[in-house]
Amino acid sequence: MINRYFFILLPQLLVITLIMLAFAPADALAADTESKPQTALRIITEPSGRGRLKDKYGQVYGMSTELVKAIQQQLGDTAKIEILPWARAYAIAVSSDNVMVYDTIRSAERENKFKWVGPIKLYAVNLYAQRGTVAENASLADLLDKHVVCETRNTSIVNELLSLGFVIDKNLILSLQAGDCYKMLQIGRADLLAMHSDITPKRLAELQNAGFDLQPVFPLKNIEMYLAFSKTVDDKVIRDWQCALNKVVLDGGFRRLYQGEYADSMIADIENRAVQSQQQLACH
Repeated sequence: MINRYFFILLPQLLVITLIMLAFAPADALAADTESKPQTALRIITEPSGRGRLKDKYGQVYGMSTELVKAIQQQLGDTAKIEILPWARAYAIAVSSDNVMVYDTIRSAERENKFKWVGPIKLYAVNLYAQRGTVAENASLADLLDKHVVCETRNTSIVNELLSLGFVIDKNLILSLQAGDCYKMLQIGRADLLAMHSDITPKRLAELQNAGFDLQPVFPLKNIEMYLAFSKTVDDKVIRDWQCALNKVVLDGGFRRLYQGEYADSMIADIENRAVQSQQQLACH
């Protein structure tokens, strides 16, 4: 049986407890919160023809992925890389905590949605068409009136195309995955697709072997691609990733991965950016 005096003393005990909590040191109250381990970073990418692919064992590989893995090795990060359609990957990164998604175009409309590490790619983007299907000197008005462009859903290029006057489901097809637009060109569903202009001889040969004889018909924009982190990721984590990327670039690892697939001018620009970032952040 509970002692009846307990109920008499209970209000006094509650008052004493509240007073003790009010005067407890702030760092003591925060200790429990600080002692909780941070949630592991979730890393997501999309399927891509060169940068991000999945082998028969479900392992993600490709140039961009090898770069991310090199950074992880520098940091001792063991997070497994997931591969998802771009629209889903982007939606998760925008709406969730502690997520990183790559390769992500850094643009004005996305600037405040993420924290950024990079750049990892720099290039100009043009609209391309199969040779002979679009007039070489076609105006924007001609393209809007006579041709259909295909682009992956939720990319920054979509916004660029919309700003130029293309209309979804009229002269703009949105695909779910990168690479689908090449199929649209092959079957005649689309006439145009966006592609970066620095095509190496190796990439050109791959396209020709796949039946594509593409020519640029309209300039779109200059692109900078980054690793995009959720806004909630700690600034120290961002600095650590940037410094680790700088180290991989300046040690020659970036050049070894990208040489032959991307233009030497782009690689040199990335190396120059890494030097500047290294100095600004005082990376060790």
